[in-house]
Amino acid sequence: MKITKEQIQHVDNYLKNEGIKFWDVRLEMVDHLVSDMENYSGSADFQTVFRQSLINANWYKNLKEINVQSWKSTNKIYRKKHFTEMVNLVKQPKSLIGFVLFYLIFSRVTVVFPEVSETISLIVLAAPILILIYESAKAWRKKLGRSVNMQYGLFYFSFGLIMINLPLELLPKEYLNLLLPLIMTFYLLIMTAGYKVYRYAFNKALKLKHLL
Repeated sequence: MKITKEQIQHVDNYLKNEGIKFWDVRLEMVDHLVSDMENYSGSADFQTVFRQSLINANWYKNLKEINVQSWKSTNKIYRKKHFTEMVNLVKQPKSLIGFVLFYLIFSRVTVVFPEVSETISLIVLAAPILILIYESAKAWRKKLGRSVNMQYGLFYFSFGLIMINLPLELLPKEYLNLLLPLIMTFYLLIMTAGYKVYRYAFNKALKLKHLL
């Protein structure tokens, strides 16, 4: 069966109205359904073939569940990628040396200039936030919209900010010189890995957008 652009749009609208809100999830689902319909060689009308394709894909009358499953599966992929990026950063000699130097310099500063340690910590905390704001604005200019890839890319980019709050609040002042450099180095590692994950998500969403 030959599928027209209007029919493809109908499939996309159907998925959206049935709860598939992220355009990149719909794009992959539309591609799957259209491919299945195009393989049909009988004489049935479009709606009948479309309904059968939904049944074949196990998407008939359960798209809200499929939507939740897509979030979970995408989150699992990005969680694994974030962890992998952290491991890779530690394994790479250049980045490992950079983190060790950061820790040593930060440790020295907290001992020699303890009065500025909190200021430096704020600068280290703020730098990724500024990058996050810039990247969010960039994604907005590219009109990437509601993308599941961008959602989890941004989440794992900001993951370090979520993780760092509690340790900083509970950090005893008597252990400031010892633990603050370690916490901030770990924060830098998490945020660097998160940025790499975000760039992956951004490039993937941009590539998918070009297919529309």
